[in-house]
Amino acid sequence: MPWILAVVAYLLFLGRGNPLEGALTALAQLTRGKRLTHCPADSTGFVDEAPEDLADESGLSMEAYSLARMVSSEEGQQDPTTQAAVCWCCINEARRRGTSIVSLLTRAKNPRNAGYFGSQKDKDPDSSNYGKSDRYASTALDPYERDGKIAEQCLSGEIPDLTGGATNYDRPAGETNPAKVAANRMSSGLELVAVEGTSSGLRFWRPA
Repeated sequence: MPWILAVVAYLLFLGRGNPLEGALTALAQLTRGKRLTHCPADSTGFVDEAPEDLADESGLSMEAYSLARMVSSEEGQQDPTTQAAVCWCCINEARRRGTSIVSLLTRAKNPRNAGYFGSQKDKDPDSSNYGKSDRYASTALDPYERDGKIAEQCLSGEIPDLTGGATNYDRPAGETNPAKVAANRMSSGLELVAVEGTSSGLRFWRPA
């Protein structure tokens, strides 16, 4: 039927030739607005396009785009309050380290990944760090308009820091050993902090 062909063509367009990615994009755009870029990480967790070029395509600043990409990758399906809290963790951690958000999010242990966006876990089978944490947070997925707006509002202070200075977060359900993660956080000088209005599945940590 003509309408089926039209739907398939639309999904192929949204997914840049991949109908499954097109379908996922179409669903996300219902609540998060237009997809800003189309360069997700490959099977090894690597985003094969310069961060500067992706930011230019999105129309956001480098800092806002990097932050939006992190939010989309880490908590893209969560509510805006949770996304804002995650944004502020990244902002606070960058300030604590005395570096930029772009540098924080593109710094990787695997030399191949350094300077580029990608997955939080090292998926490069040729890496000596394979299967371990590679960077502060994932930036593997493209952001949408809502992600970009929240990132910009946090950076400008329009959305104030609702985390009380948190610099890290984790989701116990996604951790192999959440108790060990918590112990490591506390031994590094962090304390657990409740952030009102955020997803109940997230833990936030700030310097004690």
